[in-house]
Amino acid sequence: MAYHVIEDDPGVADALVLMLRAFGHEATAFRDAESFLAAARPGPDDTLLVDLALPGMSGADLIRRLKHSLPSARVVVVTGQSQAQLEKDIRGLGVEHLVRKPVEADALRDFL
Repeated sequence: MAYHVIEDDPGVADALVLMLRAFGHEATAFRDAESFLAAARPGPDDTLLVDLALPGMSGADLIRRLKHSLPSARVVVVTGQSQAQLEKDIRGLGVEHLVRKPVEADALRDFL
């Protein structure tokens, strides 16, 4: 199982990768949806941590695309959005877990 972090904020992406690796997991970061789609081939047991506010293709659009082609992939939304915007953006996406920014290790560990 691998973890794919799709997050445009380099500090947040680095922190997530470092935490996941500290927990003993393989993790790779991508700065946008397009670079993830070009480089990664997620497996059926992989977990994707996706920021909703990505440049280019939105995180919600990436999740829709992934759920269509790889329905078994676990998706965790990482966001700093307001609750009202968040509910609108993730409705019907099949998101398994939500982690709020700033990300804390305990919140991340909850879904591992």
